Amino acid sequence: MRFKVLTILLFSLLVTQVVAQPFPKSSKFKVGMNTGINVATLLGTELENPRPKSAIVLGAAYRQKLSKSMHLGAELNASFRGSLFDNGVTDAYSAVKFIYLDLPINAMINMSGSAENRYLTLGLEPAYLLQSEIYVKPNDIKATYKGYGFHEFDVSAVVGYHFDFYYFGLRPSVRFGLVNINNNLKLDNVFPATGNNGSITGLTFDLKFYF
Repeated sequence: MRFKVLTILLFSLLVTQVVAQPFPKSSKFKVGMNTGINVATLLGTELENPRPKSAIVLGAAYRQKLSKSMHLGAELNASFRGSLFDNGVTDAYSAVKFIYLDLPINAMINMSGSAENRYLTLGLEPAYLLQSEIYVKPNDIKATYKGYGFHEFDVSAVVGYHFDFYYFGLRPSVRFGLVNINNNLKLDNVFPATGNNGSITGLTFDLKFYF
């Protein structure tokens, strides 16, 4: 699966001429859907030995053409994020999984002149935590919490590059968490110890298709 993702990404970055995905006739805006996959991990000092995990993102997208050089994009997405952990086999947390409701807002800067089919995207993504799950070895026992140990609101910076094909758009992007989402996370009798008031932030790589 990762090989396929890398292949698609490499192909997209090598494309220099594509056919622009048209706006509806006589309109400067369009509403559609987006779906894709992501590779996410958690960073910071509170959780130890994080590893990437893959998941999905899906939602609705709005795009407004302000001029030939600038578009504005907004989305409403459900995204699955978090991280796996390599912390031994007994009484150790092995995964933290999140479900977020995201509202990314992006400036889309035309990088292709009159072709209008390739855009640098820059924006912010406020997010609301719908659910968090913590898995503990050896049996991957799951504890589900609503906001337990994690702040309900997060904000990320998002940088991407958007390609418009005739029938769909394609956007690889990366988002960096800007705030510490640790809300006094403290797991009893779980290794490594939590409750150290350390930081927890997210790093996510997305590959999304727009229709």
